[in-house]
Amino acid sequence: MSLVTTPAVVLQTYRYSETSKVVRLATRDLGVQSAIAKGALRPKSRFGAGLELLSEGVAQLYFRETRELHTLGAFDLVNLRRDLADDVGRFAGAAALAEVMLKMAPPAPLPVAYDTLTAALDVLEAAVPDRVDATALRAMWRLVAVLGFEPSLPHARETARPSSRRATSRCRSAWPMAARSARAVCKRPPRASRRAGCRPGRTAISSL
Repeated sequence: MSLVTTPAVVLQTYRYSETSKVVRLATRDLGVQSAIAKGALRPKSRFGAGLELLSEGVAQLYFRETRELHTLGAFDLVNLRRDLADDVGRFAGAAALAEVMLKMAPPAPLPVAYDTLTAALDVLEAAVPDRVDATALRAMWRLVAVLGFEPSLPHARETARPSSRRATSRCRSAWPMAARSARAVCKRPPRASRRAGCRPGRTAISSL
């Protein structure tokens, strides 16, 4: 067992016993890890109010590779991020980012994912109210891409081509019929009608 000091963000917490709780941390040097914070629920806990959702700090973990639950020795708070809780949209976006880290990030070093997460939280804190949703969505795309789950948009376009072609073919085959119906009620010649913007009457429209 070794003592590892690493920057970390609290992704999730839940009660373990009357005095302790388990925290899920996104760490810069170890990836996403679970640790027990002994005595964290005591009135005079050494952790204080630092182990809150989305809090950022420096964690000291008694780490052993063969274990899934480690021991949290200390958590030196750097940023409590209370501004995120002042706005429902900001908090929802930040909570979604935390959920993505929990579900997709590996329990292994991935510094770029940690840096992307903390940068996204910083941007969300500073976002103006009418830009919160767009900011959160942009941050989510970046985080998903860093974690290796970026959608392949060219492939999506390629798979959509057959249906697009069928739709185009249907439109082309339907156009002559519509044009003939429109000409039947238009007093001007066809070419002049198109230039002048002659609209088909009710009879032509109902026949479509």
